[in-house]
Amino acid sequence: MTAPDLKPISVRAAVELAAAHLSRRPLLVVSDFDGTLSNIVNDPWGASILPLGRRALRTLAALDGVNVVVLSGRSAHDVASRVRVGNVRYVGNHGMERGFVPRRGRPERLAADVDEATHEAVHAAERLADELPRVIREPWMIVEHKPPSIAIHWRQAPDIEAAAARVMAAVEQLDPDHVLERFPGRRVLELRPPGATAKGEAFERMVEELKPRSVFLLGDDISDAMAFTALRRLRAAGVTDGVAVAVQARAEVPTQVLEAADIVLSSPGDATRFLSAVARRLSAASRA
Repeated sequence: MTAPDLKPISVRAAVELAAAHLSRRPLLVVSDFDGTLSNIVNDPWGASILPLGRRALRTLAALDGVNVVVLSGRSAHDVASRVRVGNVRYVGNHGMERGFVPRRGRPERLAADVDEATHEAVHAAERLADELPRVIREPWMIVEHKPPSIAIHWRQAPDIEAAAARVMAAVEQLDPDHVLERFPGRRVLELRPPGATAKGEAFERMVEELKPRSVFLLGDDISDAMAFTALRRLRAAGVTDGVAVAVQARAEVPTQVLEAADIVLSSPGDATRFLSAVARRLSAASRA
């Protein structure tokens, strides 16, 4: 079976495929937020973690030898305030921001380290965040300002392809010199400083720091595929082992995600059921 032919499997089958990794310590569990722990909603500000996902992360984060990371395109503070689980690392802006909420800590007090960017890139991001709504006066466009980057969403547009073309044209008009790099996703365009940390590099940093014997890595979009590819590379080099789990958050799954994933689950609901089943097995083993 070639990777693009991967089809969603049941949660039970996914847990059985993951079983060989459950006894390994340290174990690293890394999950995206939107489309993985949360359903995709038209308004990005309306996203919330599925309750089962929160309970699963709490159980996992309480276990000895298990490290939990939420790796999101949102800012670290934003995603921490939506997940609200302690003893978890929150890595935001695709890896440019890193923070930790201790056990019984308050996400509102998260202090995140942010990668530096050039003054030119910071200024360009601020300018585009201000000017894009003037160029495209449509209610479906949402500009998410995440200094030193921005994300432009068009999830609510009546014509997705036309909206994507309008956004790209406006960005080319406002940033003709490509001061900011373009990172397209599903119904979103990220504008980031050149050379900014992406999820692949962020994941490799985690592995270097935490030295896990195995990893469960979950995500749904093109940026997550970068982390999946990094896991495959690290497995081939014998650095760590693990499973890349793609999540079908919408009807379509990007080809890049299928090419890099090991298994596919059919929805964020199944992703959180998978995490819950893993958490139950690990918790039972720790009490035995």
